Amino acid sequence: MAIWLGLWIGCAVILPGALGVIIHRGTHAAGQLTGIACIIATGLIHSIYFRLLAAAYEEGEISLVYPIARGSGVAFTAILAGLLLKEQLTFPGAIGIGLVCVGIISLGREAHKRVDDKKAIRLSLGIGASIVAYSIVDKIGVGYSHPVVYIWSMFLIAGIVLTPLLIRRYRGQMRQVARQYKGYAAIIGVGSVGTYLMILFAYTRGPVNYIVAVREFAVVLGALAGVIFLKERLTMVKALAICIIVIGVIGIKLG
Repeated sequence: MAIWLGLWIGCAVILPGALGVIIHRGTHAAGQLTGIACIIATGLIHSIYFRLLAAAYEEGEISLVYPIARGSGVAFTAILAGLLLKEQLTFPGAIGIGLVCVGIISLGREAHKRVDDKKAIRLSLGIGASIVAYSIVDKIGVGYSHPVVYIWSMFLIAGIVLTPLLIRRYRGQMRQVARQYKGYAAIIGVGSVGTYLMILFAYTRGPVNYIVAVREFAVVLGALAGVIFLKERLTMVKALAICIIVIGVIGIKLG
């Protein structure tokens, strides 16, 4: 419910910018037929992504779900970007992406020792697959559509697709749930729009495999936040995995 509300808040926040771009650039802001197809595709994929994300967080701890989901997304995106988009990896870049994947997956394995939750792992891998799908689609899409119009349309489609599910699940209590989670929803909406808009603009300037890999540096921040704010244990394996990710990001930068 919080994610769904966040999508609509994100739509409202970015709407003035999207209208401004459309007024300034006309219908070309949405792009050609390929761009429109990518917008529809990413909206549908993101609706699956957000549903899987909510289900995975319901089933497992964030220290298990997040690393596996993001780590698998990096690995598969790098492979498919090379196959589908013909993006070339330099040797330091390839090593860097490999290290990022090893570090993130190590964090997930460390969490799995404490939480044996096979369903959460399956959902996490599903999230990773959706990350690969929308990353490839978005890389293509922003080549035809302006990122601001693209992200507004993406959030709108995902919000519409998820609405029947939310009505069915929260029928009769939507107002109560909305009031309870409106603060979280605002953070999700504004944060998602701001951060992913930066990613879309980055796609217009560089290879998707590098961008997705560097983006996963957020896993390091998440691990540190867990230790500092949630008082999670900082084990030797977790500390080593964080160091591997940092080295990997440096390798990607050098590449």
